[in-house]
Amino acid sequence: MDFLKASNFETVLIGIIFMGIVFTIAYIRNLEARRIRKIFREDEILLSSFGVQYFGVESEPGKPLKSTGVLVLTNAGIFYRAKFLNRTLQISGDKISSITAVDIFKGKDMYQKIVSINFVNEKGDRDRAGFRIPYPERWSMAIKKVFLSP
Repeated sequence: MDFLKASNFETVLIGIIFMGIVFTIAYIRNLEARRIRKIFREDEILLSSFGVQYFGVESEPGKPLKSTGVLVLTNAGIFYRAKFLNRTLQISGDKISSITAVDIFKGKDMYQKIVSINFVNEKGDRDRAGFRIPYPERWSMAIKKVFLSP
């Protein structure tokens, strides 16, 4: 038990706490992946990203949301599911009109570029959803290739 002397105790404790945080993050991500696999088969998923921030759709009143979750691209469309809240968004691929990078969403300055997916909503009106996505160029290219190429 020499390694737990007073001089090493703080270092060991910090290491244990750090590893606990890493394992907790991995566990939560694994839960998210299992939820997505219950909704989609593995061969349906073209691209997915965890840790996506969703800011809502412009047709919803109020300021931009701030929800973190997973974004999935399939041949049928785009699906978002929040990590903790019961919030989902599904955009059919044939309703997507464009994808752009914007820094203003719902009239608010976002202080950085976010991905805006422009689509036609259920009411037939033009709408857009805002996301902060890891590797946005990859998503932009994939959405353009799957849904916007002639």
